[in-house]
Amino acid sequence: MTVLAPDPSTNEITAGQKLLAAGIAVLFLCVTFAQAYWKLLWGDEFVTFWIGQQHSFRGIWRALEAGADPNPPLMHLLNWWFTAVLGVGPVAVRLPSIVAMGLGVACLWMFLRRRVAPVYAAAGCLALMTTRGFDYAYDARSYALLMGFAMAALLLWSLSVEAAGARRAMCLAGLCLALAAGISSNYYGVLAFFAIAGGEVSFTLAGRKWRPGAWLAMFVASLPLLGYLRLIHTNIAEFGPHAWNKPQLSMISDSYLVIVEGILWPVVGLAIFALWNARTGQMQRPQSEFPIWEQIAVWMFIAHPLIAFLIAVGGAGMVSPRCAAPVCFGVAIFGTMLLARYATPQAAARVVAVLVVWVLAREAACGYVLVHQRNAFLHLVAVVERAAAPGEPVAVGDSLMVMPLYWYGSPALRRQIVFPVDFDAIHRSEADDSGERNLWGGRDLVFPVDIATPDQVLREDEEEIVIAPKDGWLAKTMRARGDELQVAPADVRWERLGGVFTPLAHEETRLQLATPKQQRP
Repeated sequence: MTVLAPDPSTNEITAGQKLLAAGIAVLFLCVTFAQAYWKLLWGDEFVTFWIGQQHSFRGIWRALEAGADPNPPLMHLLNWWFTAVLGVGPVAVRLPSIVAMGLGVACLWMFLRRRVAPVYAAAGCLALMTTRGFDYAYDARSYALLMGFAMAALLLWSLSVEAAGARRAMCLAGLCLALAAGISSNYYGVLAFFAIAGGEVSFTLAGRKWRPGAWLAMFVASLPLLGYLRLIHTNIAEFGPHAWNKPQLSMISDSYLVIVEGILWPVVGLAIFALWNARTGQMQRPQSEFPIWEQIAVWMFIAHPLIAFLIAVGGAGMVSPRCAAPVCFGVAIFGTMLLARYATPQAAARVVAVLVVWVLAREAACGYVLVHQRNAFLHLVAVVERAAAPGEPVAVGDSLMVMPLYWYGSPALRRQIVFPVDFDAIHRSEADDSGERNLWGGRDLVFPVDIATPDQVLREDEEEIVIAPKDGWLAKTMRARGDELQVAPADVRWERLGGVFTPLAHEETRLQLATPKQQRP
């Protein structure tokens, strides 16, 4: 068996290819920068931001050791460096994610172009941009880095298979860096190792030679995990017992149905069509070919949700669909394989046109939701500032809301915000304590909000503004001490503050007025 090279006629750099690549780049930049600008920073992004504002590796590491974020340090370091140069605006805070996803899309294009004509590669890139995983391009968390470095690792590994000499060494060095960067961004970056290892084993079994350089690159790339073991053990011990993301079978289905989203179904339809043709002996001659080792690596990407679930069950104890976000690349590549097999270039061009409309329509809908969320939250901030008397505590019992309220509030409101934490009370009333764990771990050290026990920050003899779930632990605690809580009659569109990936409040959170028992008539 020989390594299949792309057809030279499809690999020639033409004006059309340049136009397609430029069009995808422009679409990517317009979407990501526009959404990054309009979307309000939300709670998890503030965790990234404030840890990055420690302005030193030592300070960031100390914050992670304290439990302020159950992630490795690369995203926080990048946040520190980018904001130090560009300031602390929403685009600057999210720029590492934009760059990482841009890297992923560029690597996807190059990976596909080695095997298929430009029109099919364009379809693959656009298919990726229809997924919810792509939304992490404008979210200041680790998931865009997880995706971008995983795709970069796949490209560099595939290039190393066909390269020789110094070029192969460079590809393997790049593979090592990409894998190491992945696990330094998110511990589930280890999933990319499974894809590369699966492809490498397949390459060896297909009659090729043993490549010790590839395995050495993977070994060296795994070494940062040794430095992170203490953080990992601390995170499992602190967050695991009451985590919001304990492993459940629904995580696997949600990874496909929620993260991959709508593009999953056309790809599944193409796969069923291919199976039917294979059964009836009508398999078409492929217009291009992906070697079996690349196909295995892609299937390992598609299997990311299952592997992530097994890792969580095996000891990690925490996992969510976003941890398997590179599955979006696997589905996009698989869909491209099928499209190149069964569609003519003219038909593929029509698919590209449909996908462009899909991306624009989806992002327009997302932008509409984000703008309304922005307006509703800023209105809430104004309502709270009018309702709170000077010096009156504003007790926030919603871990999603406290940091956005602080950031977008006035200096006076910032001084009034307190975040009480009582883990015993939380465990009696709530399903998880993950948000409180983040904030408690960074109290005094990382986060600027006053975070302490209720006895330290609540006043028993004065009225207070309370922003918390109506029947949550804080409301119950205040009623138990004799306070009367009434929902304030404010015209706030609470239903617009939620969201799948960027929630600014929990569903039951409301603005309430707490009146001490001795002040009631």
